[in-house]
Amino acid sequence: MQLTKFDRWLRERFIYRTHIYTMRMPEAGIPSTVMVEELEDSPTRKFRFRMVANADHDVAAVLTALREGNQMFATRIVETNPWYRSIIAPEGKSFFFRIVWITIALIGLAVVIILALRVMADETLMKQLKESLNLFMEG
Repeated sequence: MQLTKFDRWLRERFIYRTHIYTMRMPEAGIPSTVMVEELEDSPTRKFRFRMVANADHDVAAVLTALREGNQMFATRIVETNPWYRSIIAPEGKSFFFRIVWITIALIGLAVVIILALRVMADETLMKQLKESLNLFMEG
């Protein structure tokens, strides 16, 4: 199923994280909400630091600081796996349309209950329904 703008926003906001890799940290411009990790030493390592940003404005601030310092960097979008992922980002399904169908079903159920209560409150209609039911069961 095609994702709506709301579905994409939910995934960007709560599921996706931006990892920014670089050899050295910029002098300034790193927001306090960005998590910085020093990577382990290995012969195949290309980068020394990984910065994990959640918000787009944090990513933009880090990238601006790296560009101003003429530093080489790489970015990757990584999907996290929080406990609520299956609820707000089901695989191959749209959260928005799930909510729409649940709402339509609840409205339909409310209409049926209201109509049933109105029929039960009308004594003459209930008497006619009982007589009709008795005729149907006998015949």
